[in-house]
Amino acid sequence: MKNINIILILMVSFILNGCYSKTPSYEFFKENKNIYLFSTDIPTRFYYKRESYNEYLYIYVFEHPKGCIYGYLTNRDDKTEVVQDWVILSGKEYCKDGRNWVLSF
Repeated sequence: MKNINIILILMVSFILNGCYSKTPSYEFFKENKNIYLFSTDIPTRFYYKRESYNEYLYIYVFEHPKGCIYGYLTNRDDKTEVVQDWVILSGKEYCKDGRNWVLSF
């Protein structure tokens, strides 16, 4: 009986693993990018991607998913660098994300 239960649990976990719950949308993409507003995480981790945007702001440029190019804008003054905003530079039609739900044991 224990062997059957183990086999059933393994079969169910493989069937339900990695279910995609929703079609990709711009709204979810926007939610994911807004998470980093007013944080110092982007300037700290991706210091090598920093470029000058204008006389007041730096920009950190990323491409994900392929074709969607966006950037995080940070302050350029003497204070600690903090993400102020983000902008899509090109490929808005590709800027879509979806939620992945993974069930694992």
